[in-house]
Amino acid sequence: MYKQERNITVLVIATLSTIAGCLAILVWLFDISELKNLITSSIFTKFYFPLCHIVVGTILLYTQLRINKDRSKEHQKSEEKYRSLIEQASDAIYILDLNGSFTDVNASMCKMMGYSREELLQLSIESIVDPGELETDPLPKIMDSTNESIVRERRFISKNGKIFTVEVNVKKFDDRIMVIARDITDRKKMESELREAEVKFRSIAEKSIVGVYIVQKSCFVYVNPRFAEIFGYEPDEMINSFKIETIFHESYRATANENVRRRMNGEIESIHYEAMGNKKDGTSNWVEFYGSRAIIGGEPTIMGSMIDISERKKAEEELRSSEQKYKLLFDSNPMPMWMITKDDQTVLAVNDAAAKHYGYAKDELLNMDAKSLRPKEDLEQQLETYRTDISSNNSRIVRHLKKDGTIMFVHIISYDIIFEGRPVRLSMTNDITEKLHAENDLKSAYERIQNHINSIKDMAWKQSHLIRSPLANLKGLVAMLKDAPKDSEVFTHIQSELNRMDTIIIEMAEDASDHD
Repeated sequence: MYKQERNITVLVIATLSTIAGCLAILVWLFDISELKNLITSSIFTKFYFPLCHIVVGTILLYTQLRINKDRSKEHQKSEEKYRSLIEQASDAIYILDLNGSFTDVNASMCKMMGYSREELLQLSIESIVDPGELETDPLPKIMDSTNESIVRERRFISKNGKIFTVEVNVKKFDDRIMVIARDITDRKKMESELREAEVKFRSIAEKSIVGVYIVQKSCFVYVNPRFAEIFGYEPDEMINSFKIETIFHESYRATANENVRRRMNGEIESIHYEAMGNKKDGTSNWVEFYGSRAIIGGEPTIMGSMIDISERKKAEEELRSSEQKYKLLFDSNPMPMWMITKDDQTVLAVNDAAAKHYGYAKDELLNMDAKSLRPKEDLEQQLETYRTDISSNNSRIVRHLKKDGTIMFVHIISYDIIFEGRPVRLSMTNDITEKLHAENDLKSAYERIQNHINSIKDMAWKQSHLIRSPLANLKGLVAMLKDAPKDSEVFTHIQSELNRMDTIIIEMAEDASDHD
C-alpha cells in the first residue's frame, strides 16, 4: 500500500514539474507581463529554471511510466503463476461472490463435480450442496463478512446425482470468497471402518480371558477387565495414572522398564518375556507378556496381551521336583535301567547298574545303538517290539549280550513315554540266566525222581505178581509133601519154583541198580 501511494506521489510531482516548466517558457515567449514579475530577470533564471522543470519532470514521468510498465508485466506473470497453481492444484478451488455465485473454478473442481467450467459459472453454491443438508444446515443468504478462515464439512451433490462429503476451507478476500474443497469420502469411510474396528476390538478385549493392555508414556491408557482382575484392580484404577512398573515384583521392575524403554525408542519392535507380578494385596503371581511397538496419535505406543501363568509355573515346579525324584530313582536303582528312542533305538540314558552288569563304562552305553545288545538272530524280533506301542506294563524274556559277548537271558519290563519331545521306551532288565539254569537243574532232578518212583512201582508190581506166584506154588507143594514125603516129583517141582523165584529176585536187584 505504501509503495502504491509513493508511486502516485512521484507521478503527480513529475507531471506538475513538467507543466510548470512549460508555463515558464510560455510566459517568456509571449511576454505575459503579469507572470514575468514572478520570475527574476536573470538570464540564467529565465532559461534554466523552466528547462530544469521540463527535464526533471520528463525524466520522472518517463521513469514512472517505465516502472508501471514493468510492474504491469510482473503482475501479469504473477497472475499467470497464480492461475497455473490454481489449475494444477489437486484440491478443488472455487471463487464465490458475496451472493454465493461462482466466479471462478479450477479443473479439479470441475472433475470432482462432473460439470464443465462454463456450467459451474452459471450456478450458485446452493446448486451443488445436498438438499437434505440445506434443510438442516442452510447456507447464509449473504456470505459471512469475517476475514477468518473457516474449516468444516459439507455434503455436495455431483452432476450425476452422487452425494459425497467434502472438507471446505473458506476464506473471504475483499468482495470475494475463496474456497478450497477436498473430497473426504475415502477418509470418512476409513474413519468409519476405524470406529467399527475399535468397537470390535473393545468388544473382544472386554470379554477376553486374556489380559489386553495399551501403554503410552510408561502409563496404561487402556486395560481390559481381565488384565485388571489378574492384579486385583478395577480397570479405572489403572488407566491414565498407573505406572507400568507398579504391577511388577521389585526384583523384575528393572527388567520390565528396560523392555519398555527399548520398544519406545524403536530398538526392538516386539518382545515376549515372563516376570513375577505384584498384586494389589501385596501377593505375587507369575505373568507372561507379549507386546509390540506401534505409533498411535503420533505417540510411541506398546500394545500387547498378558496371561496369568501362576498355575503353569506351579506345575512346572512340581514337574521339576518329580523329574528330580525320577532321576534319583533311575540312577540309584540296583536293577539296570534304560531309556531308548523308539525311532532309531539309540540309548538316551542308562544307570550305573546297567553299565556295571553289561561290562561297559556308562559313557560307552550313552548314544549306543541298542541293537548291539542283542544277538543278530534276534534283531528282527527286537525291531518288531519297537514298532509296537506299549501303553501299559509289558514284560518278556529275551537274550542280551554283554560287552565280552556272553549271552544272558533277561526279563524286561517296558513302558513307552515322551522324553524331551521324543517317543522313548523306558525299560528295566533283570538277568535271570542263573535262575533259568537252576530251573533246568530242578527239572532234571524231578525227572530222575519220577523215574525212581516208576521203577519202585515196577518192583512193587513184580513183588506182588511174579514173586507171589512161585510162593503160592511152593505152599501147595509143601502141603503135598506132607502127605507124600518120598514123592520125588514133588521135590522136582519145589526146586523149579525156587529157581524161578531166585531169577525174579536177581532181575529186581539189577533193575534197582540201573536206576541208581
